[in-house]
Amino acid sequence: MIDPKKVDLNQIPKKFCDGAIGAYGKEIFSFALTSGNNLDSFATTPQVMKSISIWMNKQVENYEKQFGEINMTPPQIQSPIQMADLGK
Repeated sequence: MIDPKKVDLNQIPKKFCDGAIGAYGKEIFSFALTSGNNLDSFATTPQVMKSISIWMNKQVENYEKQFGEINMTPPQIQSPIQMADLGK
C-alpha cells in the first residue's frame, strides 16, 4: 500500500475528470470516472467508498469556505439547430 504521506501530488500525471457513473451491490461499489472519451473503472468495498465520500465532502466544504459556493446550475448550451432553422 502506498503511504499517502510520501506522495507528492505535484509529481503525479493527471487526467481531467469530466464525469462519473457507477452502481453498487451489497458488497461492492463500482464506478467509472470519465475524461473525454476515456473511462477508468474502479471497484471497492462499502467501507472504502464511504471513506472516499467523507474525504471528498470535506474537500468541497473547504473549497467553498475559501472560494464561495459552487454554482451547480447546468450551463445553458445552445443547440446548433434552433426552432427558427426548422422552416428553412
